[in-house]
Amino acid sequence: MGASARAAAARGGGGPPDPIFGKAMTSAFEAWIEKARAVPIEKVIEQRGIKLGGGVDRCGPCPVCGGTDRFSINVKKQVFNCRGCNLGGDVIKLTEHLDQIDFIRACETLVGEPPPKTTVYAEITNIKPATSRLRSANGHNTVTARKTVPPSAKQAEPESRVVATYAYRNADGEVLYEVVRREPKSFQQRRPLPGGGYSYSLGDVQPVLYRLPELNQFPSGTIWVTEGEKDADRLASLDLLATTISGSTKWTAELAEPLRGRDIVVLIDNDEAGFAKADKAGQALSGVAKSVRLLLLPGLPPRGDVSDWLNAGHRKEELEQAALDARLWKPREEKIAEQAAAEAEEPLGEWDAGLDDVPVPPRGWLLGNSFCRGYISSVIAEGGVGKSALRLAQLMSLAVGRPLTGEHVFMRCRALLLSLEDDKDEVRRRLRAACLHHGIEPSELQDWLFLAAPGMSGGKLMLIDAHGRSVKGKLASKLARVIEERKIDIVSVDPFVKCHNVPENDNGAIDQVVQVLVELAAQYNVAVDVPHHAAKGPADPGNANRGRGASAMKDAGRLVYTLTPMSLDEAKVFGLDELERRRLVRLDSAKVNITPPWHEAKWFRLVGVNIGNQTDLYPSGDQVQTVERWTPPNIFTDLNTLTINQILTEIDAGLPDGNRYTDAPNAVERAAWPVIAKHCEGKSEPMCRRIIKLWLDSGLLTKQDYENPITRKSVNGLWVDNAKRPT
Repeated sequence: MGASARAAAARGGGGPPDPIFGKAMTSAFEAWIEKARAVPIEKVIEQRGIKLGGGVDRCGPCPVCGGTDRFSINVKKQVFNCRGCNLGGDVIKLTEHLDQIDFIRACETLVGEPPPKTTVYAEITNIKPATSRLRSANGHNTVTARKTVPPSAKQAEPESRVVATYAYRNADGEVLYEVVRREPKSFQQRRPLPGGGYSYSLGDVQPVLYRLPELNQFPSGTIWVTEGEKDADRLASLDLLATTISGSTKWTAELAEPLRGRDIVVLIDNDEAGFAKADKAGQALSGVAKSVRLLLLPGLPPRGDVSDWLNAGHRKEELEQAALDARLWKPREEKIAEQAAAEAEEPLGEWDAGLDDVPVPPRGWLLGNSFCRGYISSVIAEGGVGKSALRLAQLMSLAVGRPLTGEHVFMRCRALLLSLEDDKDEVRRRLRAACLHHGIEPSELQDWLFLAAPGMSGGKLMLIDAHGRSVKGKLASKLARVIEERKIDIVSVDPFVKCHNVPENDNGAIDQVVQVLVELAAQYNVAVDVPHHAAKGPADPGNANRGRGASAMKDAGRLVYTLTPMSLDEAKVFGLDELERRRLVRLDSAKVNITPPWHEAKWFRLVGVNIGNQTDLYPSGDQVQTVERWTPPNIFTDLNTLTINQILTEIDAGLPDGNRYTDAPNAVERAAWPVIAKHCEGKSEPMCRRIIKLWLDSGLLTKQDYENPITRKSVNGLWVDNAKRPT
């Protein structure tokens, strides 16, 4: 039951007792809860420095689970919701969520004073907080008195316990407030009250630096700024002057002032939040401190801090030497100005076209018109159409130097396939199927084809940091290392959507992702391929805009193709049954900037291969998909020159009533396709219509307007260009 329901139960007088509070609440206690609920939800957000965009509905990253836009508040309804945490509610529930505290403590934080010590409160807390968090059937956290947990509750979360208390003192040594650390890990601020006890709201107390009296005691000593109190205490145990600010506090001019004229070393925790917090400290202390150095300790593991580094056996002397080796921190504006000045001194690299007599090198084509050194390629397709199977077969063609997909292999190449959607075993199954079908021995691929399926550990090319900014991820450097070490010629990152976590409809953000790939292609002279998912909608062969998300992906590609299943109409033209149609896909030019586009599609057949991996449990093993080139049947079979000219003569003569034949889809008496069917038994209507279309495309047949002799209206008809007749 929520707090509002509890209050309602209290007001109801003779209603059933509250299952949590045990009896109707006293008016003082109820008023205290209502006072907490009256705090504007936007005020709670602003006090914690949480940045949300919007008006009435405001959204952004969740302060607890991250993301980009999963967290929202509605200032009119005074509620919040987080899709990632699957949680929502009023301002009290929000405070519980943000501070990871129970209902009573959330109300105390909002009101800024403890609850009235009524009989109800005493029964709930026994004067001390003694609550546990129970996961209710609807997935929400509900605060329940320890002695009144309903018998139906199956499992309660462990009760938190205090493991450390960190006192923040003013310059005179007086305790202003404390940070309490609990297990499971959570932090909470509280200030001592004059009459005893604590308030879990700082009220008007201004934040101070941790261990401030010790810092003032040695005014010329170097100050070490850590991310947390635990690390500051650890450094203090080594006779170093260390400080921090509490987790919910922001650096301000008042906090920086005690460090004026001091040498500062800001220690960076090795995660995204650590880098962001260290940068904030650098910004606040720049211009105040004598010097500021940001230090990421050498060999610090991911998510590690200085305590972890010292626990690994490093000594104080190593720490001090690392600080001396660290570069001085500079404001971002100063760095940009220095970079701009350096770039301005670099030559533009212009040349005189009239004096350019150096031979122009050819483009570095690798496979047909699909892959080229220094360029981005892509194939756009819906899921399950076969793009991954096609790309693997094409990469294998390059690795063995044979045209497995019917495309010309310019040179044997070392290829890297980075699978971000399938795991290692699934990639191995696909490879086995392609090897069996195309007759390739594993030894042929050794030192030529490399595969990777790193999953989440591979990282991203670009990601969103804790402040909502696009930053470069670790995947780019990993790719660069493999390209160098393995002497790679082509990299395929499959699929594009999995190589980043920036908003896929944000052109600016997607452009940054693609720019990382462009730089890799240029720096290492490799071809870079990024298969891409199609957006929802009908199949449209050759349409580059079918790609999912922002157009920046398509705009940066130079060799973009679409892969689509054979349509029902195409199957009719070729005289194929439904089972065969489902196996066939067409590859069309969508955006090809560096070579003329194809006029005809390239066709491939999807083939199921038994890869021979049967076991006692799975006696049939796996059937895994690969591709092979497929050539459509020739619709001109049985059409010799004599027959073609007879058909053309009849079409050119027109109908007995003076009308002309037409290719209009709804025509009956004037339809031209039955003329072909009359001369070629066995050819279907779709085949005959296809022949008419091909003759129109070639100019053998032309369309002209004429006056219908029956209706006297202007209509369209077919004529033969006799100069183009076959001879």
